[in-house]
Amino acid sequence: MIEFIENANNWLIVGTLLIIIEVVLFGSFIFFLPAGIGAIIIGLIYKIQSFLPFSLISSWAASLVLWGIVSIGISFFIQKYFKSNTSKDINDY
Repeated sequence: MIEFIENANNWLIVGTLLIIIEVVLFGSFIFFLPAGIGAIIIGLIYKIQSFLPFSLISSWAASLVLWGIVSIGISFFIQKYFKSNTSKDINDY
């Protein structure tokens, strides 16, 4: 299981599948899109890390924590900048 988490190709595949699920099934739910983008970022970090003499992500636990932090950050970014609030509030007079 740890080899699955530490493989860059698996992160890229899972990220792509999460983005496809978001686009095809739940267009405006915005749950799978940040998780998918976060997984792709972690996969790219693992790919870049294979060419560097030092380690950016040292363990599988660090990759999962970083994935969660990146996904939450992207979720806040999407909610703030791309989600429009066009509904009128009943309390606006």
